[in-house]
Amino acid sequence: MRIYIFTIITFLLSTQAINSQEVRSDNFIAFGANYGIDVPFGDMADRYGRNFHAGISIDLFRKKLNGIISLEGSILFGDNVKEDVLSPLRLTNGSILGSDGAYVDVFLRQRGTYLGIMVDKIIISNKSNKYSGLSIGGGLGIMQHNIRLNIDSNNAPQFDGDYQKGYDRNTLGLALKQKIGFINIGKTKSVNYEIALTITEGFTKSTRGLDFDTMIKNNNSRIDILIGLDFKWMIPLSIQGREEEEYFY
Repeated sequence: MRIYIFTIITFLLSTQAINSQEVRSDNFIAFGANYGIDVPFGDMADRYGRNFHAGISIDLFRKKLNGIISLEGSILFGDNVKEDVLSPLRLTNGSILGSDGAYVDVFLRQRGTYLGIMVDKIIISNKSNKYSGLSIGGGLGIMQHNIRLNIDSNNAPQFDGDYQKGYDRNTLGLALKQKIGFINIGKTKSVNYEIALTITEGFTKSTRGLDFDTMIKNNNSRIDILIGLDFKWMIPLSIQGREEEEYFY
């Protein structure tokens, strides 16, 4: 529900920015909001299933590049965790006992972030609009992901505070990102969007000194791969490249 509300608000804000000025002949800065779905591969697939992502960006459209330079950030979230970090604590029926002898309700969830810079270039333009068409892109960033313990009980002191870090498998590292998609820089400020297939490769390692379920430190290098489908809407904030006047919204 929150995602739908966010999408509606973004659309309403974009419609307020409409006027007759065409942006295709000018550079401009935009606020971007994106949402999509990812499928994991490599080491990522051993730990998680499908996840979703949502993010924001600051996008600079450059007409000489015929493309966009972006500073972007997104969060990853999902409820399909394959690696059971709590297996040593489980009874034969799969439950976990709390301090009062009752069962503890613990649910494992995927969480993560991506921060980076991306350059997208339109390589095949529409005949009617030079600044709209098939695009490719490449970027560099930082990937982080972890297992979150959602606890719906008050009888689980073994997971309080920093104790959760012993189970969360927090992982961090540099990442490469590639895109192929479609960019539309429209005649008016209200119709600027990107639909893209993305591939992200994270070269990551655990940041924790000890995993409580195995009682050893994991020093293994990982290759975490996400292949996703992403939609981004861009709302121009200003027009650049004019000597006499500048528009702000």
